[in-house]
Amino acid sequence: MHLDLEEQEQLANLKSFWVNYGRWLAVGILIALIGYGAYWFYQKHQESVALEASQQYEELVLAATKSDFPEVLKKAQSLEQNYAQTTYSAMAGLVAANLAYSVGDVEQASTQLRWVEEKAKSSSFQSLARLRLVAILIDQKDDGSMVKASELLKKKVAPGYEALAAERQGDLFLVQNKTDEAKKAYLQSWELLDTQKAKQAGLKELDTMTKEMEKRNPGESQRLLKVKIDSLGGF
Repeated sequence: MHLDLEEQEQLANLKSFWVNYGRWLAVGILIALIGYGAYWFYQKHQESVALEASQQYEELVLAATKSDFPEVLKKAQSLEQNYAQTTYSAMAGLVAANLAYSVGDVEQASTQLRWVEEKAKSSSFQSLARLRLVAILIDQKDDGSMVKASELLKKKVAPGYEALAAERQGDLFLVQNKTDEAKKAYLQSWELLDTQKAKQAGLKELDTMTKEMEKRNPGESQRLLKVKIDSLGGF
């Protein structure tokens, strides 16, 4: 009889709990299910978008290998308009800018680089586009372009682009006939590249012999920089 009373009490407590909290419990479960469904749908949508963007980017690269600039530009603009959240849009802009510059369309090259510099989600792509745009502005050699290049160089670059930024600063000084400042910037760029190499090798810094060997026989990444330094009197 005692067991029956206990069971009845538990049943009463359960009914009371359901009356007081059952609706909120059901709502909580429903919200959790809706949230899971929304997350699942979002993930699937993102996968679909990434797949579509990658397909368009592959088509762009194929057109670029054929130097089909109109098609490359069309694909790049499509990726920028419809898939701006993906990395493919930034990569497309960089490819389009390179091809535009190679065919002499400096205006379109600048447009593409500005888009990447302003809209890319990756700070690395932004920095690369910015420094390429600086090079184009420096080549124009007019006062307005110099001002724009100087403003862009004031922006912080992503890790790994410090050496290139210093080199571009040297280029800007050089066209402004500030040769001492230019050489100083080029030497800073060289030192930053050495620091990057040491870090990649797990070293605090490169040894003196390695540094001297690189000055006499630089790698591809430093070859043009050495020419610039040598033109200003060398190390």
